[in-house]
Amino acid sequence: GPAEHYDLLFDSVLLGRQQGVIDWPALCSFLLLQLSEKAQNSEASNAPCWESPRTLASPHRDPIQKVRDLLTSSRYLSVSRGGTVALRGGEDMPLLHTLSLQNSTVRHKDLWVTAVALLHNLDKVAVSFTSKEVCFYEMSSKPDFICKYKIQGLKFTPWCLDYWADPSLPDQAVLTIGDIGGQVSALRFTSVQISLFESRWARADADSAADVILWDELLRGRHRCCYIVSHQAHRPAWVRRVCYTGSLGALLSCCTSPNSSLVVAWMGSDSSGLRVTTCYTKRGVWDMDHHRQLNLIATAGVDHQVLLWNPYMTSKPVGVLSGHDGPVTVVCFMQNKQQLLSFSNDKVLCLWDVPGQQCLNRLTGVFAQTPEDARTLLFPHEERQLLLIARHSQLVLLQASAERKTSGHQSPVTCVLYNSLFRQVPDVTDDVSS
Repeated sequence: GPAEHYDLLFDSVLLGRQQGVIDWPALCSFLLLQLSEKAQNSEASNAPCWESPRTLASPHRDPIQKVRDLLTSSRYLSVSRGGTVALRGGEDMPLLHTLSLQNSTVRHKDLWVTAVALLHNLDKVAVSFTSKEVCFYEMSSKPDFICKYKIQGLKFTPWCLDYWADPSLPDQAVLTIGDIGGQVSALRFTSVQISLFESRWARADADSAADVILWDELLRGRHRCCYIVSHQAHRPAWVRRVCYTGSLGALLSCCTSPNSSLVVAWMGSDSSGLRVTTCYTKRGVWDMDHHRQLNLIATAGVDHQVLLWNPYMTSKPVGVLSGHDGPVTVVCFMQNKQQLLSFSNDKVLCLWDVPGQQCLNRLTGVFAQTPEDARTLLFPHEERQLLLIARHSQLVLLQASAERKTSGHQSPVTCVLYNSLFRQVPDVTDDVSS
């Protein structure tokens, strides 16, 4: 570089030194300090600056069990425990439509939704109930969702659901079910564009137009377009979260038992079974999520920590994120960034830089009047730079601010000057602080 640049660099290192001699440790310390400051400024600039939280009008009276965007439209769907479905859309997310799920097996007052999975490529939604059923509803039907299929005869109550569709093979899909008996089951569909199940083995429901599919018949392989693989590594603990990741070809699941907190079940190309590996934690895990690009699994620990795992090396975590004062109940990766969101029982929302394992943002006071043990859901919509947070029956919207404002002065700023060489902006106020 030019000689004047070196003069400015050495003058910066010599500032405060009287001998006029630069030794190698002093130069290295100065450069490392500059790089550290640049890294911190870069991390701070990547952290979103949220506007004031806005509570959305909610028709739900029971805890919300699912929040998702409908990929085929700019609408959002939320489903509560009592079967109330709300559809939202637009910039300010006004409430567009509400409806109630119907299940002829139980009376409406006894209806209890445990989990919801959106079948985005089929315009359907799968809903599990405490009646040990999984129902498939047509979302295109108006005005209410119509039940198309019912899976009955499950041994335990299904507690969590997840759906994955192969983007390169439209007929291939996986529906994963975790139940309160500690079992994880994956239904692998081979022709979802034609039919989920074979009609010749379906039975007509006496009280509705739905086709009843028996779980035992699926286990015996009666439906050639669908087969089941399962494991019981979490038994007897409840399975809290399940998902299938196509990039790994594995089922991920978690529970609050220390010995089987996180389970990675590798799935083959056929129905030959699963190869299971388990991860140990001190007090168990409430939630987990997988980052496809980083190939990391994050777990929400009962011991107030967020752990990062390499799915191929599960003997110990590769990272520990500490900063919560209560059990962490939910974690969610920002898939387009190397960042992670976490929420704990002390009602604190944290945004983490995953490579640096540092907290970039900490937000408190979003939910002031909700039970401490209420269920929390996070849904970040990165394209629209917003975050939906559901806790109990409340739904809160956080919108990223379009402008980033930096303020560190207590009095009016009187002068600002930009230094193009060092890319810095010194400023002066009335109290002569810079």
